[in-house]
Amino acid sequence: MPETSSVPGAALTCPLCGEAVPVTAASCRGCHLPIADVRRHHLAGRRSRSWARAIRVRLAGIAVYTAVVAWCAWQLPTSLPFVVPAAGSGLVLHGVKGRPWLGLVAFVVLVVALPVLLLPALGTGTFSDFGNWFEDPQWW
Repeated sequence: MPETSSVPGAALTCPLCGEAVPVTAASCRGCHLPIADVRRHHLAGRRSRSWARAIRVRLAGIAVYTAVVAWCAWQLPTSLPFVVPAAGSGLVLHGVKGRPWLGLVAFVVLVVALPVLLLPALGTGTFSDFGNWFEDPQWW
């Protein structure tokens, strides 16, 4: 039998002989394995990698949002009313559903946009007293 060479740019690799198999071929040229078996092996390899990636993405999301809540509890405990619900939504979207970008967007919207919407309320209560403290004649 003549020596066959690998086809450059082939999308499939034969699981038995390791030779490149063109997608349009009926079987592997080296060992005559049917193309259906080559495709089945190719898809099984992709599924195992996708599970590993999915687990890594979810664990990274759990670690990130847990660390954010822990840091805020330690450094900025007054921010927890905004950070905990935002981290919860980010954790559900990133860690449970596996949608990291959607989890990040939800987290940023709840931590940044929601306090901006509440800016008019910052002129009342403790914050207005703090502003009056600077305007007090004690500084003159």
